[in-house]
Amino acid sequence: MKRALQLIVSFLLAILALILAVSSCAPQSALGQQAAPTEALETAEVTPEPTVEPSAEPAEEPPVEDTEAASVETDAPAEPSAEPEPTAAPATLSMAEMTPAERAAFWGLPEPPEGIDLDTREFLIANSYNNITKTRPSHAYGAGVTVDICAAEAFNKFVEAARAAGYDITAFLGYLDWWTVLENYYEPQIFAHNAVYAASVTFVPGCNDHQTATCVDLRLGKEEDFRGTEAWDWLIEHCADYGMILRYPEGQSGWYGYACMHPAHFRYVGVDAAKYIMENNITLEQFVLLYDWEFIYVPGLNDAMP
Repeated sequence: MKRALQLIVSFLLAILALILAVSSCAPQSALGQQAAPTEALETAEVTPEPTVEPSAEPAEEPPVEDTEAASVETDAPAEPSAEPEPTAAPATLSMAEMTPAERAAFWGLPEPPEGIDLDTREFLIANSYNNITKTRPSHAYGAGVTVDICAAEAFNKFVEAARAAGYDITAFLGYLDWWTVLENYYEPQIFAHNAVYAASVTFVPGCNDHQTATCVDLRLGKEEDFRGTEAWDWLIEHCADYGMILRYPEGQSGWYGYACMHPAHFRYVGVDAAKYIMENNITLEQFVLLYDWEFIYVPGLNDAMP
């Protein structure tokens, strides 16, 4: 009996010890885990957040990116840039190889008119360096003198217009044939002096512009040299309107050589050519060279600039 009581007491003590062991471990760990945030809150120093003052100007909205376009640009592979091919330096053209516009630009002139036919009587060149030998025009009367039919009407209108403007302009010399130039102009100088002198003051037969039958010499009343007068200025200003040019402009004898002894020597070349020549103050020789570099010979020019 006593032994049984001892066993029961030992059993009860064991159970009590087990209960005490369980209660001293699990609850303490749970309480310890829950107490940590409370202690942090009590010890942490609370810092107030700064207040943001409202701006008077509305904040700019960030630009909206075009994601679709960006994705296209990103997805497309970049093409390699092609290296430009080296361009060859332009070859230097000779005057004979140039076009009329290129020759004009070379001389600092505007582009010449189109439709010019050098193989017509209007552009027949007779001067100190170019001989046309013997030529027969289609005779007609222009301003009372003999000229070629291509120029007759133009000369009539030109002189009539000058007279209508109040100037006593008349034509006194037109076409001269080869024999007339020889017998009346060239040979008398040879007989009076010599051939060298004759060639320096008058034209060798074939080199006289009057042989082209496209020019006239004008006078004011009885005056053959009336430069500096209002009548002269009128002729210079209006001659191109009728297809005329002053054949021998002063200071440009290098192009034509010896000039006619009569200053008011006007030549018919057609309206388009006349306007270009007079507006740019060039000679008939320079004009035809724009179209054909080998059309005539000019000393020191054709050879120096092939």
